[in-house]
Amino acid sequence: MTEQRADHFFDAVGDTFVPTASARGYWVPGTLSGSAAASLLGFVIERDFCTEGWVPVRFSIDMLRMPPSTPLTVSTEVLHDSGRLRLVEARLMADGRVQTRALCQIVRSGTQPANPVWQSPPWPAPHPDTLPPQAHWRWDMRPIPADATRFARQSPPIDTVSSGNPPVLGKLSLASARQAWLRVDMEIVAGHKLSPFLMLVTTADFASPLSHSSEYGIDFVNTDFTVHCHRLPHGDWLGYELTGHNSVDGIAVGQAAIHDLEGPLGVIVVSAIANGKR
Repeated sequence: MTEQRADHFFDAVGDTFVPTASARGYWVPGTLSGSAAASLLGFVIERDFCTEGWVPVRFSIDMLRMPPSTPLTVSTEVLHDSGRLRLVEARLMADGRVQTRALCQIVRSGTQPANPVWQSPPWPAPHPDTLPPQAHWRWDMRPIPADATRFARQSPPIDTVSSGNPPVLGKLSLASARQAWLRVDMEIVAGHKLSPFLMLVTTADFASPLSHSSEYGIDFVNTDFTVHCHRLPHGDWLGYELTGHNSVDGIAVGQAAIHDLEGPLGVIVVSAIANGKR
């Protein structure tokens, strides 16, 4: 019998967070996905430290372990707090050990300088309403056709496909097609509406398969990701655009640009190591 997935990752029970089936990960049975672990840390940071007029401009996750699918707690520490900048650390705890760690830099918004600086141009991607969806249990995903790309991304030539982990991207598998609009329709913690920041945090782990999987499978697992953004998303849609991958000796780094319908938001950088599914 297929287990019913919930429309949220966690239920709050007192000071603990109990994972639902939707929070479970790909790599090891009984563990959480990177998206679920990171989003819970983002939820607590935003709830406790992102007051009005302050913007989380950097959110960095260290995936130290694959957290177990058991009741979890989150501890936080303010490392710095001044008139313009806060630095907060949050730790996801299980079995008395840190499982995943987040660092979030939060800055006070201010006045834009009068002298103009060149800015990244808008993303020339079709509107998501004009694109057919790709089936995904967690998001509304709209793949963007390869002929709309602005990067010369090509899958490397190959004679024989080696055994490895199965592909996970569907229509996005070809390197030229690694771009899509995403819309999230689930909560992180039951009863708490998804905010613009948490929409970004929840999807950020997607930058790993987008940048680190081959056309034939996903043989890298990410050990971190860092989101840099100059503003929070507007509207329901986030655009992910693969902008780079390099790897050697089983170590990889990838990059993706992120957008909304109004323009560029920032970038995600993600490290990974070679990994076989257990």
